[in-house]
Amino acid sequence: MASLRKESGRNGFRISFYGLDKRKRSIWLGGYSKRQAETVKSHIEHLLTAKGAGVAVDVHTAKWLGSIGRELRDKLLKAELIEPTADDCGPVTLGPFLENYVVDRKDVKDSTLATYRKTITALVDYFGADRRLDSITAGDAELWRIEQAANGNQRDRKRKDMADNSVRRRTGLARQFFRHAVKRKLIAENPFAGLAAAVRGNVKRQHFVPVETVYSVLAHTTCPQLRAVIALGRFGGLRTPSETLALTWQDVDLTARRLTIHAPKTEHFEDGGIRFCPIFDELLPYLLELQDIANPGIDCPMSSPVITRWSSADQNLRTPFLKALRRAGIKAWPKLYHNMRATRQTELLAQFPAKDVCDWLGNSQAVAMKHYAMPTDDSFQRAICGSTCGSISASQKPSEATMPNEKPTKTIGFEGSGELVIASPVGPAGLEPATNEL
Repeated sequence: MASLRKESGRNGFRISFYGLDKRKRSIWLGGYSKRQAETVKSHIEHLLTAKGAGVAVDVHTAKWLGSIGRELRDKLLKAELIEPTADDCGPVTLGPFLENYVVDRKDVKDSTLATYRKTITALVDYFGADRRLDSITAGDAELWRIEQAANGNQRDRKRKDMADNSVRRRTGLARQFFRHAVKRKLIAENPFAGLAAAVRGNVKRQHFVPVETVYSVLAHTTCPQLRAVIALGRFGGLRTPSETLALTWQDVDLTARRLTIHAPKTEHFEDGGIRFCPIFDELLPYLLELQDIANPGIDCPMSSPVITRWSSADQNLRTPFLKALRRAGIKAWPKLYHNMRATRQTELLAQFPAKDVCDWLGNSQAVAMKHYAMPTDDSFQRAICGSTCGSISASQKPSEATMPNEKPTKTIGFEGSGELVIASPVGPAGLEPATNEL
């Protein structure tokens, strides 16, 4: 059934045999003595017989399989003499499995890996690195989630409980890790599968940033680059810092009034994370100011970044913004840059088709409605000013509110300042901003 031979010039033996599929296979046993090689040959013959008969191996061979090293076991697996077990598919304990997962994810950014590690730390701290994956039940997963909600906040010294969306994100990552374990056949089912993980819009952290507030902050900001960062976030709707710091002068076409935006967050999508956005009238002066200082194409290459004071998304753009807010006597809102981006999207959705606005700002309509668009007093007041005959009239004018002693700024494609006023509560869901399409 199997043959054993010693190859000349090599220290070891080769065992050759035919599998059930009639294909010839061989296993090299380097460094084995003849007696050891004959023992392996005997067990291989028994494995072939048991496999052909469809029966379990005898106790003697089963005990032998449990005593052999990883190298020989891998050779038996490759020769299809034995079936892989969970131990053969990868680490079966929590700590090594999660560490291997992180090492293998060469397709994600360092910032994403950092997020992974926060959840990994939470899992290992709770269950222990040596906990077997197949011993973690759905009940264990639910208790872990409860613990995260109650004591998972390690960043804020004033509170231990974790925000619901943070718990959901962390649960989603845990579910992702264990889904991979299922695919690797390390476990039969995912214990985190039934837990809520979808991130929801957080109304408590929504804040409409009025245009007067932004102009007041800009007036108390002496650094032209910081003014541009704020303007790009509030009037361009860019993600800050990632998209703002990625802008180069060749991305800024002041003649055509168009920005080419490179979004690291979506660069793995089909479009490569590249989109185009109008340079609105409110944004234009701050880009012109930087152009006059940098003189791109003459004093610096067109490939130079527009913002040079900060070169990395890891640098802190929050602190200088907070200082400007304090100088202006304005209380900081919950999410400094995200709230400005959301405010801009809310304004634009009230004036342009949702598809265009979402293309400009680089998100889907579903995401825009869930996490960005906010109800406004302007829409509410226009809705109750006379009958709409079942639809909001396309001739309704936007809010006439402007800064004191200022004329409304003309913005590309529509009249008015683009300013909306944040709504007082009108119900749990609020009213969606009026759009030009159903």
